[in-house]
Amino acid sequence: MTNGPVPTAVKAMKDAAPELVVMTDICVDEYTDHGHCGVLHDDGHGGQEVDNDATIEILAKMAVIHAKAGADVVAPSDMMDGRVEALRRALD
Repeated sequence: MTNGPVPTAVKAMKDAAPELVVMTDICVDEYTDHGHCGVLHDDGHGGQEVDNDATIEILAKMAVIHAKAGADVVAPSDMMDGRVEALRRALD
């Protein structure tokens, strides 16, 4: 979402102070009702687990949106497999 709260705030900050270094957190926990850092799916045993691949796709899109809004640094705060590589590829 390019008009979400973070990209909107980043753009406003960079417009007001272009020399300001802006870093954003690339994670989805703040947007979920379960508080996990990813998309959940049923684990087949009555529970749920984070779907790493689905989450990586969302985080990569989020990183690009934040960068386009003006973020100087985008950083994932979770530690699941493949996050940094996926973000780097999307940003390249």
